[in-house]
Amino acid sequence: MDVNLDELKEVEFSGGSDSGSTLGLKLLLQALDNVILVSSSDLKGLNIPFVHAGTNAVSVARGIARSLDPKVDTTVVVFAGDGSTSEHLNSLINATENILYVCANDQGYSCMDEKLGKSFSKELVAGSAYLATATVSHPDDYIAKLKKAAATPGFKFIDLLCPSPEFWEFEPSNMIEVGRVAVETGLWPLFEIERGTVNLTKRPNRLEPVDIFNHVQKRFAIKEEDIEKVQEKTNRNWKRLTDGKIL
Repeated sequence: MDVNLDELKEVEFSGGSDSGSTLGLKLLLQALDNVILVSSSDLKGLNIPFVHAGTNAVSVARGIARSLDPKVDTTVVVFAGDGSTSEHLNSLINATENILYVCANDQGYSCMDEKLGKSFSKELVAGSAYLATATVSHPDDYIAKLKKAAATPGFKFIDLLCPSPEFWEFEPSNMIEVGRVAVETGLWPLFEIERGTVNLTKRPNRLEPVDIFNHVQKRFAIKEEDIEKVQEKTNRNWKRLTDGKIL
């Protein structure tokens, strides 16, 4: 589907109206109907059922999901940052309820070269009906994954890259370009996992050199002495994904 970013609902995330998290939430609200939203952050401008649950977002969402009539077509969605997500991984791993969890990941608790060696844990893969990576720079891919996840029974998890202009040090108008470069270099590959099968959803004709990422933002600039190592690691991970293997 074609996404018109100018027509998205007016909602503001705690990171501000120009944050990647705000765009990620707007796209979610555009893509899904009949949503009960549970967030770790307070949100403004919502006209849907919403619970600000702070650090208890996962537990609250699980309770809501258990209380719903299974015949009612409602999607319980958790929208939480990577910090909150990291603190409650055990609750995620143990979740079996019909919940869609979106991690609005601005890399605040990580860094891009560390992310290369990190993927979904084996426990999360084993316990989830659907997992995927996405980014706000590729809205069609993200929305397609949201719809697929919402239609899949069980616990679903989407790791959404949300570049932050203030935190990553780039102009807000360049947000889409920053996300695009993260994907095109392979630093943030777009893929999904269904029943243990890995599928790349975006396949550049060739990966761009990782040092191009240094040109579009400053926060996660790869040091000159580390570029070769990061490039080799990126290439290895890309090969695994193209072979259908989990990182």
